[in-house]
Amino acid sequence: MRNGERGLSVLEALCERGQAAGHGWTLDAELLPPHQQQVNALESQGLVELAGWEDRAELSVLEGRPVWWAARLTPYGHDAFTYGCSRPRSKPRPAARRRTGRWWS
Repeated sequence: MRNGERGLSVLEALCERGQAAGHGWTLDAELLPPHQQQVNALESQGLVELAGWEDRAELSVLEGRPVWWAARLTPYGHDAFTYGCSRPRSKPRPAARRRTGRWWS
């Protein structure tokens, strides 16, 4: 899986889980650590916002447990996700035929 496709799958997970939660945030228990690392890379691109301590405190009250990490899409992240989903996927190319050195092959 290429980095762009991996990033798109992480954006999709953040979008789906944030909408399902009702508050827009994807919490630490809802995303695997490798995806959380990918979220950090997406944050540096401005596509994702990580929750600060105040937001995590409010989420902890809502969830009834400590929330140590939370992320949500920025408006740019929503745009990138929408664009990524709307563009056509490239089809795999058929395997190239082996050249035999003969002109008729």
